[in-house]
Amino acid sequence: MKVTKEGILFELKNFNSDVYQEIRFITKGNDGKYIDGTTNEEVISMMIERFYHLQKSGASPENFAILTLLKNIRRLLAKRLTRKIERLKVKE
Repeated sequence: MKVTKEGILFELKNFNSDVYQEIRFITKGNDGKYIDGTTNEEVISMMIERFYHLQKSGASPENFAILTLLKNIRRLLAKRLTRKIERLKVKE
C-alpha cells in the first residue's frame, strides 16, 4: 500500500503485480464542497462481504472472528455518524 494523500488517497498493490488500484475517500475541498470518494462504511461493508464469501468456500474460526470484529466496526461507525449528525443539527 502507498499513501498518496494522507487519510484520503491510497494505492493498493494488486497481488503478485506492480499494478496499483486507487482508493479515494470523500473529503472536503478548500471551497468547502465535497470531493467524490468512498466512505469508511463502504470499505467495511466490502470487507464483510469478502469474508462471507471466504467463509462459504472454507469456514474457519479466524474468518468468523474477523466477521464479528468488522460488524462491530460497522456498528461503531454508525454510532459515530449518528453522533456527528446530531451535533450538526444542534448547530443549526
